[in-house]
Amino acid sequence: MQLPALQSLQDSDAAAWNMAFSWLWPAAFGAAQITLHTYLPADAEDVAVEALEELIEKVRGLKSVEDLKPLVASIAHHRAVSRLRHHFSVRHGSGKIESLNGGEQETGNAPEAAELDSPLASLEQKELAEALREVLAELKPPQGDIVADFFLHGLNYGEIAKKHQVALGTVGVYLKRGLDTMRRIWERKEKLLQEANPILR
Repeated sequence: MQLPALQSLQDSDAAAWNMAFSWLWPAAFGAAQITLHTYLPADAEDVAVEALEELIEKVRGLKSVEDLKPLVASIAHHRAVSRLRHHFSVRHGSGKIESLNGGEQETGNAPEAAELDSPLASLEQKELAEALREVLAELKPPQGDIVADFFLHGLNYGEIAKKHQVALGTVGVYLKRGLDTMRRIWERKEKLLQEANPILR
């Protein structure tokens, strides 16, 4: 897939951003969906859109077009976590946001913008990537590779079918089954997390 020129994106070229959207959407939506699917699945699309809007503001600070995809995934992950924190705060009737990472507490309804100012929010991105790898590794081949190629690498159905030598019509089946399996795996992991951390119940 041809990538848009970084300079064109930085110059707010509409054609370049239209090209970038189809390439970046799977990463933004995938990161949001994985974080929100248990508690706020309907919010994943909105979070992905917000992440892409924020990316437009941050593109001037990038040096390589390849940095766009991990950055938008990181932004989407942060925004999804922020929504979950706000959701649990309202749910528990508290004025504080309960941390999803343990017993820490933060005030406010959203993370400060400074949290995303590091080049690719490297620590959070590594944690997200590791979580994705763990879940994808549990999928039977070629489900894991197909899910990763579509949501993380931005390949379309035709490119995936050619790469994995499967019929074009089966790509969607693999994706649906793979996502269903991933949801079950995440639900199992989150159930264990809830048992260890009652505040998430």
